[in-house]
Amino acid sequence: MKPKTYPSKRTRSQHTYDFYKERQNDPSWRDDYLRVRSIRQRTIIVEITIGIIIVFVGIFVFNELQKQTTHDSNNRVADSTSSSQTTAQNSSSSASSKIAKSKTDSSSTVKQSTTVSNFSRYKKYSGKYIGYANSYTLDFKKGTLTSDDTNQSQVYYFKHVILHPDDSLVINVQSTTTQEAPSYLSILLAPANKKITENWQTGASLEDNTDDSTNRFSLAISNNNGKTYNMSPAYNAFSENDTSGSSNTSSYSTIFATTN
Repeated sequence: MKPKTYPSKRTRSQHTYDFYKERQNDPSWRDDYLRVRSIRQRTIIVEITIGIIIVFVGIFVFNELQKQTTHDSNNRVADSTSSSQTTAQNSSSSASSKIAKSKTDSSSTVKQSTTVSNFSRYKKYSGKYIGYANSYTLDFKKGTLTSDDTNQSQVYYFKHVILHPDDSLVINVQSTTTQEAPSYLSILLAPANKKITENWQTGASLEDNTDDSTNRFSLAISNNNGKTYNMSPAYNAFSENDTSGSSNTSSYSTIFATTN
C-alpha cells in the first residue's frame, strides 16, 4: 500500500510522515512536522474510534442475531408443541364426538311411547271384542268404544291414545251419558301376533300369557274422573290370561278378544 502523504506549507509538495519526522529538528521544517503529526494523530484517533464503533456494532448485531435464532427456535418448538396439542385436542374432540354420536344413535334406536292423534291409522284393530259375560265394539275410524250390553249399552269416545314400544295401545275413553257403568275407562289393547312386554305405567316387565292369535284388550277404571287410571288389573289380566271373569278386581279387567 502506498504510504499516505501530507502537503507541506513550505514547499507546497506532498511528503510522507516519515519525511517530516526526519526533519523535525530542522527549524525550517519544524512547523510542517508539528502540523502533520497533529493531523496524523487525529486521523489515528478517528480510525480507532471508528474501529471501536464497528466492533461494538458487530457485537450488537451478533447478539441480536443470536436472540433471533433462539427466538425462532423457541417458536418452532412452541409451534410444534401447539400443533401436537391441537392434534391431540382434535383427536380427543373427534373421539368425544364419536362417543356422543354413538350414544345419540343408541338412544335414538330405543323406541319411546308416543301419543297418537290419527286414530284411523289403527282401524284394522276395529271390531267386536267378546269377553266371558259381555262384549264391546271398538271403532278406530269413529274413535268410539260401545258396550254391547243390551241392558246397559253405552258409548265411550276416545280422549287420549298412546302407542307403546311393544305396539300395545292405551286408549283413554269417556262417556257423556250417566249410567251405572263407569264414565271413564282405559283400554289396554294388544294387537294380534304381539305380546305386551312391560307394565308401561310402572315400568315392571310383564309376561303376556294371552293367546296372541287375535286382537285383545282389557279395561282399567279411573277413580278421579279420568285424571289417572289404575292400570295394574288390566296388565294382570294379560299376565294371568284372565278370560273367565275370575279376577278379584273387576269384570272389566278381563280379556276381551276379537273373533277369528
